[in-house]
Amino acid sequence: MTLCGWPTECTEISCCESYIFRLYLLIFTFAVVIIAVVVSALWMLFEFRPNYRNRLRRQDTEEQHRIDERSFEETKYLRRFSELK
Repeated sequence: MTLCGWPTECTEISCCESYIFRLYLLIFTFAVVIIAVVVSALWMLFEFRPNYRNRLRRQDTEEQHRIDERSFEETKYLRRFSELK
């Protein structure tokens, strides 16, 4: 054992403080990476659920159907209007 309590090459207190700070940064970095992996895994689980995807597709097709219907009605109206003139 050395001055720091861990097997390092430190022989001064300032060296130990630097070693401990670098160790904390390493642990923090690993924690951030693990949290990012967990969040992305949860996002993937929710994003690629069949029910969610089908609901999104259904909303898209319903909205497209409404737009097509409105377009058809407007076209019909414009044709009638142009025939009257």
